[in-house]
Amino acid sequence: ADTAAARTPAELRAALAARGGSRPTEINRAAELLLAQREITATLAELTALGGRPRYRSVDFREPGAVLQAVKEIHAEHGRLDGVVHAAGVIEDRLVAEKSAESFQRVYGTKATGADALLTALEELPAAPAFTVLFGSISAVLGNRGQVDYAAANDALETLGAAFAARTGHRAVTVHWGPWAPAAGHAGMVGVELAREYARRGIRLIDPEEGTAALLRELAWGEESATAVVHTASGW
Repeated sequence: ADTAAARTPAELRAALAARGGSRPTEINRAAELLLAQREITATLAELTALGGRPRYRSVDFREPGAVLQAVKEIHAEHGRLDGVVHAAGVIEDRLVAEKSAESFQRVYGTKATGADALLTALEELPAAPAFTVLFGSISAVLGNRGQVDYAAANDALETLGAAFAARTGHRAVTVHWGPWAPAAGHAGMVGVELAREYARRGIRLIDPEEGTAALLRELAWGEESATAVVHTASGW
């Protein structure tokens, strides 16, 4: 009840801090978790209102067995799997000198280990999806300060997708996105401070509706043999 009226990250942190007994790092983690849960709930409600029948499962993509089980259960429930979008990812930006091995593995494993597990699971299905999209990052193409782990993970993502396409003959494309702007109710990965830094560097953010349309155009009319594409904001 004490957090229900807190709508912004700052308000939420203040409400959690008022409880007492927690360190700032614990308060930040709790606030991030609450915001993520709210976003999931809002997304499910939006999809339902649009006529969809969403199902939400929580799976650690660094655990291949859990990924395989989830894929097989979904396929068994529906009898088919038409398309897959892999958008898992975490960022823990630090310079190499400040980066721990554990942090590197969290960032790298969520992307690379997760994609490998997913693609392996898809190969075990009776019929592969018509398309598989892997959400990469412009950092894999151009690099980005403090993102050595994230850049490496997204580069690996492209390699895994290309190998899957070559092995199976089925379409798999890695989309190396520039940064997306937040949308109403969906903060995304670009917070206020990061958005301010991008603005200082003259980097424009992708409008969510424009980004969605770009992906749909790529799937409808893009060259099917292409295993990677780069999308940035218009006029970037």
